[in-house]
Amino acid sequence: MKQHTITPYPTLVTTLITLTTWQRKLLATSIATCILACAANISIPAYPVPFTLQSLAVLLVGAFLGRRLGALALLQYLAVGAIGLPVFANGSGGIMALASPSAGYLYGYVVSAYFSGLASERGYDRKLLSGLLAFAFAHQILFVFGVLYLAVYFNISLMAAIKVGYLPFVGLDLLKFVLATVIMFMLWRYRAKY
Repeated sequence: MKQHTITPYPTLVTTLITLTTWQRKLLATSIATCILACAANISIPAYPVPFTLQSLAVLLVGAFLGRRLGALALLQYLAVGAIGLPVFANGSGGIMALASPSAGYLYGYVVSAYFSGLASERGYDRKLLSGLLAFAFAHQILFVFGVLYLAVYFNISLMAAIKVGYLPFVGLDLLKFVLATVIMFMLWRYRAKY
């Protein structure tokens, strides 16, 4: 029986530079980590979960780098934060940040970046409707992790965790995945001209 494989589309970063060596890949993930740190620190403090631009950056990092490098960039980001650098929301860092009430979102970022990158490798980010659906799906994944973690952390019902960890963010986060879709669509259109 013949297997059908899907030939991946190039990601935006691979149309700009060749990522053949580990040094270039490390440079790409390190730049992504810096972008994530900047986005995390553009925030409105709130408890238990602050409002940040982090999830927008996660979607864009995944889309730029692809599923593997996108997920690796997020793992690098978590590792840099775990050793104490102030890369998480409100300038926090350290191993305790990975056990805080908002830690579930941090873990969900890895999976969200993976699916955002997968969507990019399938070419979904080149069209508005498919990009919107793909980024909406990738964005909701981080809420699954975040809300489930909140429910366990505070020992509350799933509905109570949704009220605290999902509903306050719906409006702003809708804007984030729409913005990610538009940014990627426009970048691909611009790239096609040159």
